Amino acid sequence: MKNRTSAAAPRGKSRALSRLRWSAAAGLVAAAALTAWVGTVRHAALARNAAQPSASGQKLPPGFSLAEGFLATWVVVTVVVFIAVAVIASRRARRAGRQAGGAPAARRGRRAAARGW
Repeated sequence: MKNRTSAAAPRGKSRALSRLRWSAAAGLVAAAALTAWVGTVRHAALARNAAQPSASGQKLPPGFSLAEGFLATWVVVTVVVFIAVAVIASRRARRAGRQAGGAPAARRGRRAAARGW
């Protein structure tokens, strides 16, 4: 006999993985667009900053700065989009649960008791 709780975990896990994949894709697009913009429009400022030595005396090539910016943008956008989508999905599920069956029986009982019914 199958356990009912075992089927719920993979479905929730697959939803989270699906959200993470879409969030990572959104982060990739945003990071690529920002890196392309910085590499073309802001090229002079990037080259000027690359010519100045850092605190350790080494010069960082512009490609390193672009790669570092790409990676940071990708991670930040992925996390922000993932959290936003998870919050929106949670609110939708909660709202659908309220419309479908109202409050759970335990909460209905407490509310009725509080009203004196």
